[in-house]
Amino acid sequence: MVKNVVFFLEMHQPRRLRANVLDKLCDLRPSEINEQVVSSIIFDDNTNRDVLNRVVDRSYIPTLELMGSIADEGFRASLSISGSLIDQLLMWRPEVVELVRGLVKRGVIELVAEPYHHSLASFIGDELFIEELKSHVETYESLFGQRPVVFENTEFLYRNDWGAAMERAGALLVLTEGVDWVLGWRLPTYIYGAPNLGIKLLLRHYRLSDDVGFRFSNKSWDQWPLTADKYMAWIDATPGDFVLIGLDFETFGEHHSRETGIFEFLEWLPKEANKAGVRFIHPSKLVNIDPVDYLDIQTTISWADVEKDDSAWLGNELQKTALAHVASIGELMRRNGLYKVWKYLLTSDHYYYMSMKHGPSGEVHNYFNPYKSALTAFRVVEDVVLGLTCAIAQTQGRQ
Repeated sequence: MVKNVVFFLEMHQPRRLRANVLDKLCDLRPSEINEQVVSSIIFDDNTNRDVLNRVVDRSYIPTLELMGSIADEGFRASLSISGSLIDQLLMWRPEVVELVRGLVKRGVIELVAEPYHHSLASFIGDELFIEELKSHVETYESLFGQRPVVFENTEFLYRNDWGAAMERAGALLVLTEGVDWVLGWRLPTYIYGAPNLGIKLLLRHYRLSDDVGFRFSNKSWDQWPLTADKYMAWIDATPGDFVLIGLDFETFGEHHSRETGIFEFLEWLPKEANKAGVRFIHPSKLVNIDPVDYLDIQTTISWADVEKDDSAWLGNELQKTALAHVASIGELMRRNGLYKVWKYLLTSDHYYYMSMKHGPSGEVHNYFNPYKSALTAFRVVEDVVLGLTCAIAQTQGRQ
């Protein structure tokens, strides 16, 4: 039975784009084609700041402070904080960075590296993907004094070739999803290897994760209310060496409000774990364990939606077209000093908003979509691509 828990939290906020910017971009003078001016036009930073302030106050600060208070009871967590969020925190709420830094220094948090802009860089090419990963590692070292050896791709996206790229970027262990059709008869509670690679794979237990992430405040769920003792009993009864629980950080206080009891649940988890003889550990503690088997993952998996593939971002023609158009202007943006802006355009959320799924997955997409329409989300990205292309072309025409 499981005696170790890896508690992973994904901490991310996108830098959302502003609608109806085509004309403003086309009207730019040559001297205005720079990161500062373009950013002020295309990013909806009033909304971004408002959302960030709300999430910081409801979720980030109370959760990080609680994590610090339960650390002496053995609580440990792994955390990936996207570069997109780090950039915004440094602009508007640097105290959150200080809280994370303190928890890293105390050994409470272990950092997990991901593509810096929480991007779809892996779909563009290995060179960009590795560049994004290394940028994140360097930022962690600079801000928090820790160099991670545990990596994830955005939203736990994974394939064999991406595993190889992450290994080249410095990964010893990669987090991804425990997908049923990949595992077959196997369980997600053991360490696996990747064919012809040295990395180890640590798989999320999506059922136990979703019990907290999606079902915690659902009063129609037959297991509601979920208490810490009940949850830890489920973990303790699970066969295997460990359980990886993977959640959005915003689960605490934002997706489930304080009134649901979500903070009390987290507060009591280490107490109940101690009673059950279960330890919270960092994923790097598992790096030297021999794999029980090897997983040959040739098609894309992720932790998103019921399909657990890449369809959350590339499941329809709007999404594919938008990403192709953004990818096509990468070199143009680099040559004109807008490379950082371009990388922001690869953030996965922009394509997530273009989903046309129905049912439970569609409801989740709609919940996060600030534009309330897949077509509007598509037009927002297309306006930026067309506007920047127009502005740069006009500048070159005047030279």
